[in-house]
Amino acid sequence: MGSESKSKSKPSLKLRVLTAAVGIPVIIIILLSPVWVMLAAAILCSLIGTFEYYGAVGLLRRQTPLCIVGFIGTAALPFCAFLEPIMIMTCAFLYLLILFLMMLFSRKRIRITDIAMLIMGLIYIPFLLSNVLFIRQLEFGKVLAWLVFVGSFMTDSGAFFSGKLFGRHKLCPEISPKKTVEGAVGGTLVCGLGFLIFALIINLFFADIINAEMSCALTFALGLISALAAQVGDLTASLIKRQFGIKDFGNLFPGHGGMLDRCDSIVLVAPVIYLFASQINMFF
Repeated sequence: MGSESKSKSKPSLKLRVLTAAVGIPVIIIILLSPVWVMLAAAILCSLIGTFEYYGAVGLLRRQTPLCIVGFIGTAALPFCAFLEPIMIMTCAFLYLLILFLMMLFSRKRIRITDIAMLIMGLIYIPFLLSNVLFIRQLEFGKVLAWLVFVGSFMTDSGAFFSGKLFGRHKLCPEISPKKTVEGAVGGTLVCGLGFLIFALIINLFFADIINAEMSCALTFALGLISALAAQVGDLTASLIKRQFGIKDFGNLFPGHGGMLDRCDSIVLVAPVIYLFASQINMFF
């Protein structure tokens, strides 16, 4: 039995490494590309993630017309990064009005819980993912956007290996049995260290190009905060899956699950970095 489980885990690990080996260069290309490429990537990822979300919560099966309106909103939301606040508010009001009219004319087939589930999906996936675009619009946004993916990767990797080596105390056994307190602490510290190394690399090799240097102290602090957000995002996704009785949101990435399984930490790391960097000057 033990050898059987080992043989199953090895291919899984190989698949995870292979998928990462393909995915990381794609992310690097997107980050180095013009902003419209990042916009297209955000729309595509949001649509796939929303499709997985609707399937997980049962909306895709029960409310197909409502889901179509949801997909339209999902594709439109990333454009908010380039609109004025008054335009965003106007579009949000009109969209909500359409949802209410659909509910009123559906003869009770569309319930308020369906509308709430749809709106939650819009906030959880395209809106939070769009914060990568908000970051890109900031001064030094091309540099800061890398931190979203550094934060997610470093936290996941740090928590995984710290948990394997030192894990003794369960973190949230009822939500994610394998996660440990030691893994969470390790992931936080590794992420902070990863952010610090990132700042040092920028200061050593790219300061002349961007005509500025990053604050190592502030970047390290942002790394610690981002790690906490990443772990909240990971646990939230685990809770959603547990509530709806599914193992993964999808199987798009072999060994990794679906789009939402890969973006569960990114969706909270991106807003944290945007809010932090938009209020605190990290460059001097």
